[in-house]
Amino acid sequence: MSLENELRQALRRVPAPEGFAERVLARVNEPRREPRPVWWRAVAATLLLGAILGGWGAHEMRRREGERAREQVLLALRIAGTQVARAQAEARQHMAR
Repeated sequence: MSLENELRQALRRVPAPEGFAERVLARVNEPRREPRPVWWRAVAATLLLGAILGGWGAHEMRRREGERAREQVLLALRIAGTQVARAQAEARQHMAR
């Protein structure tokens, strides 16, 4: 079978099942159901907002801790550099004597 024939076969008109129109009209004429309560949406939105704010807060706390650690490492390097320079100066003085 060719593709064209397969498409024709798949897209051919098929009569509606018996009673289809009556079922559709009965469903249209049914009284409407009460809308679902919206409280669960508010709960979900509140939980989502809490998760977002909590994640952002944790991220900021970690970022600040990282900055503090960076500052401490830089201070330690400066102190170590000063101590190394002082030790080199003392070694030069001993070598000059």
